Amino acid sequence: MHMESESRAQYEWIALRCQAGEPGAFEDLIAVMERPLLYYAMSLTGNQDSALDVLQEAWIKAFRGIRKLRDPGTLRQWLYSITHGLAVDRIRKNSSREHAEKVQYEDFQEAEEPSFAAEDAAAVHAALNQIGLHHREVLVLHFLEDLSLKEIAKVVGCSEGTVKSRIHYAKRQMKKILEGERHGTTNE
Repeated sequence: MHMESESRAQYEWIALRCQAGEPGAFEDLIAVMERPLLYYAMSLTGNQDSALDVLQEAWIKAFRGIRKLRDPGTLRQWLYSITHGLAVDRIRKNSSREHAEKVQYEDFQEAEEPSFAAEDAAAVHAALNQIGLHHREVLVLHFLEDLSLKEIAKVVGCSEGTVKSRIHYAKRQMKKILEGERHGTTNE
């Protein structure tokens, strides 16, 4: 809990600096949040180019709107909400093209023999790409970005109960995928 309040204070301080127009403050914000937001955008869009476009739009929206952020302590949640909204809009606009690319990517993944242990981070990231968007987004936000259930609910626009349910089912899916890959490598 102590670490969480230090982290919140750090982000709150950056937000206040940005709101005050302090030179270099927005660059500091980008330095701290760019990688996690890019990873989140990639986990939603499934495509690095789309994720980079989403992130660019998110930074523009954040730059224009940060002075209106009422609670600077919710900076991370606010940035994830912006990124989430833009990613979902992009997915909706390009759904047929994105779907075709995803099917092609999944076929490519299935053609390759996995050459890693289940506990390897690469296996986890590959497994994330195989689960549905709603499950993937809550896992990334909860386990990789360390957002609370309440924060995730606000980011993705659903109840905390729905977030808990999605995390539960996502973990089950991940376990099946990772166990399947482990069994696939031991038979070689």
